Amino acid sequence: MARMKVGVQLIIWGERGRTNFTQVLDEIASIGYEGIEAGVPHFENVSDPKAVLSTRGLLLAGLHMNVGSADTKAVDEAVSLLGKTGGHYLLFSGAGGKENSDENYVKNAARLEEFGKLAKKQGVMVCYHNHWQEIVDDARGTRIILENTSPEHVSLCVDTYWVKCGGMSPVEFIKEYGDRVAYLHLKDGTEEGMKTEPRKFLELGQGIIDFPAIIKAAEPLGVEWLVVEQDRTERTPKESMAMSRKYLKENLGYSRF
Repeated sequence: MARMKVGVQLIIWGERGRTNFTQVLDEIASIGYEGIEAGVPHFENVSDPKAVLSTRGLLLAGLHMNVGSADTKAVDEAVSLLGKTGGHYLLFSGAGGKENSDENYVKNAARLEEFGKLAKKQGVMVCYHNHWQEIVDDARGTRIILENTSPEHVSLCVDTYWVKCGGMSPVEFIKEYGDRVAYLHLKDGTEEGMKTEPRKFLELGQGIIDFPAIIKAAEPLGVEWLVVEQDRTERTPKESMAMSRKYLKENLGYSRF
């Protein structure tokens, strides 16, 4: 059973992740992450995407985009970037739209299947990333997506805190849909923040999520990446992500150095 790699989502760096991309990569490498999850725009001014990562000892875990606004041209661009950097995962979210309707899920499941077929030809796996909307009503949105896509073309990226916010146990969700789970977003937050906006996101181990149980459930599934995601912080991004990296090292044995 291969050891899962630990990456970080750039969302916590906000616009700085684009305007000071290389400086942010230096911060990420210095605190022990093995890779990043980003968007195509992060690389728009980078002449050699592979080198900007490899010189810092980093990998591209995945690229993320919204399924409702994506088209085949955008998917081709993302798949090409993944090919140049050795990445294998293209993540999508937002299938329910503002209405969180069955109609939107069915429509966007068809798009996910189409994008998954295109990506697979280049060795890239499409994964759908949940928010709380896909989890409510006994994971109605998730079930519609999975019923209307094939395992060969569409897998799941499980976001731990959003699953909890939707009313399910992340461990039980992983066990229920384990045959489609390929990628994890490790996210923590408060109990009171589960039902209110804005959500109160926290560094790993500071909130309510049982990460040891989640890792135990995920390890037999062949998941390649554990990606830490914290949308906002009251600290600096580097401080917060260093805290989360330390938690994974000291409590779960996921150490790079």
